Amino acid sequence: DERVLTAKIESSVYEAVLAEGASPLLVNKLVDIFAWQVDFFRIQKGDEFRVIYDQKSVDGEVISVDRILGAYFKHFDKEYFAVYYNQDGQEDYFDEDGNSLRKTFLRAPLNYSRISSRYSPRRYHPVQKRYKAHLGTDYAAPVGTEIRSVGDGVILEAKYGQYNGNYVKVKHNSNYTTQYLHMSKIAKGIRPGVTVKQGQTIGYVGSTGLANGPHLCFRFWKNGIQVDALKVDLPPSEPIDPKKLKDFLHVKNVMINKLMKIKEDSAKPMLAQIPLSQK
Repeated sequence: DERVLTAKIESSVYEAVLAEGASPLLVNKLVDIFAWQVDFFRIQKGDEFRVIYDQKSVDGEVISVDRILGAYFKHFDKEYFAVYYNQDGQEDYFDEDGNSLRKTFLRAPLNYSRISSRYSPRRYHPVQKRYKAHLGTDYAAPVGTEIRSVGDGVILEAKYGQYNGNYVKVKHNSNYTTQYLHMSKIAKGIRPGVTVKQGQTIGYVGSTGLANGPHLCFRFWKNGIQVDALKVDLPPSEPIDPKKLKDFLHVKNVMINKLMKIKEDSAKPMLAQIPLSQK
């Protein structure tokens, strides 16, 4: 069942989706697609989006949003497009030029309430009561919040340390390594040598080791040097294969035309949630 939704934001993406009578299941998929282009913590009144997607319903109740086929997002007066394309079995979303919208890593390893401490060469330690380097980013979150690997990789370490508490270290490739500290517990099956996928749960937020309250200390290495995870320049995912470019451009043109048609018709009543087959 292919559907279309268009909305102008008053307060949040979630409320805008619900206001148009759409399923909240659509929100997470939309946020995941534009995670690197749109700062969802700084959504502005007047930002807008349009989405074409597939959903399944039983007796009038939405049971799943299977896939977003195309989307448009206007944020801070900048326009972004996302086009779904299956490239040799690898599903991804691309902009109008065929560049992947994903980065190699997730922006953050968990759903957090706030950043409680940033990377700093000199920070006053709340437990040790002295100034020392803090080479990580602290994300405050409730005990038990799932911690996810920010990228595909192999577990290097998964154990308890006096200062780090329960922690996991993941090697992503020859250039990048990440570490996750102070877990309440390490996820089942996470041990050295195990392969993990991007977004896979590797542990849960806690305050073990030298920690002042529940949080995740996230550390990031680039070429063997600890760097600020919030400022590191991350590489993009693979763009469209030149051999697939002609086919992608056709898919892209069809989808963007549909999205722009939504824009032209957006003033018409009852647009949201109308199956495209009925328009």
